[in-house]
Amino acid sequence: MKKLHMKGYILCLLDEYRDGLWDYEIAQKVLAEYRHSGDYWLGEIRVTLTDLFSGALLEEVEDRLDDGEYFGAGKILVKFRLTSFGRKRMIETGLLPR
Repeated sequence: MKKLHMKGYILCLLDEYRDGLWDYEIAQKVLAEYRHSGDYWLGEIRVTLTDLFSGALLEEVEDRLDDGEYFGAGKILVKFRLTSFGRKRMIETGLLPR
């Protein structure tokens, strides 16, 4: 069976976790699902989250500074959740049933 594209997977993941997930939690799940690793893929996931956020599909719930454990000391960590608009777009594109 063909895997869902990364953006779709992230949206479905956030639909499952209604209270939201931290970007590093999303990254861990995406890396495991697609069997990727390394800085390139971490950056790709963060860019994808930024894209989904800028398209109003995600909203920021909380943020804090990374102490160096996840993306690097001083980087901003963001907790995201799906917006109602994001859920609507998922239904319109077939990612969620009507």
